[in-house]
Amino acid sequence: MDKEFWAEIQKDKYEIPAGHTLAELTRELFSYLGSTDPQLRDDIGYTVFANWLKQDRYSVEEMRGYIKELLANLHIGIGETESNSVFLRTFSVLFLAEIVHNDNKKSLLDKADITLVLEQGLWYIATEKDSRGYIPITGWAHALAHTADLMMVLGRNRHLEEPDLLNILNAISERIIHSTNHIYIHGEDERLASAANQILRRGLISNEKIEAWSKSFTEHDWADAYTDEEHNRAFQNTRNLLRSIYLELNMYEEELPGQGEFEKFFFEALKNLRPY
Repeated sequence: MDKEFWAEIQKDKYEIPAGHTLAELTRELFSYLGSTDPQLRDDIGYTVFANWLKQDRYSVEEMRGYIKELLANLHIGIGETESNSVFLRTFSVLFLAEIVHNDNKKSLLDKADITLVLEQGLWYIATEKDSRGYIPITGWAHALAHTADLMMVLGRNRHLEEPDLLNILNAISERIIHSTNHIYIHGEDERLASAANQILRRGLISNEKIEAWSKSFTEHDWADAYTDEEHNRAFQNTRNLLRSIYLELNMYEEELPGQGEFEKFFFEALKNLRPY
């Protein structure tokens, strides 16, 4: 199918053209996940799949099958840092985020389905080595940002309870504190901050545990952060994330229960984050 074929589907409000089936066309969309053509991968693959989810075109069993396939994709090429395999992984994460986002609105999936996505998502955020954001010609890889989006929708999901939410927060802090190979410059800190703040909005974690999490950023040994290049990258990423969490807390139109305490925790963490 060429791009004009998909453009017509988009113009026709994502109706299935005569002579085609949803299963066949979805299989084609999945073939675009690892494409180096950003139009196929982003504008067609992601957009069409997200809209078909929104339109309730997939059964729960079909979504479960897609979840398993997408999770398997996360393992393909994992550990590579400069290869095109990153697109398959990172856009599989984005598709998973759309499935969970759809479930958040419609309560379709079971706890076991969401737990499976959470477990593999936590594994992926700790394991992915390709830190690139925008890549000339081939477009957005954005593994950390896409994973942050997945963690954000998981953080909203009704099936997750306090231990699960704490696991997400800890996975975020561990990733950033040890991000010695790359300075994130494409909004990754803001996407991670959104995930963290969505968890705060759930009100399921005690203030004491939130405070302890905020302090975990400063308890890391930053003694040589201005003189050691790798340590400095992690320091800059950590400071940017704390700033983004604090700023987003201050941008809420509706005040969160305990918001004043949360703001205090992250302001103190920023003050106490020292490269010496």
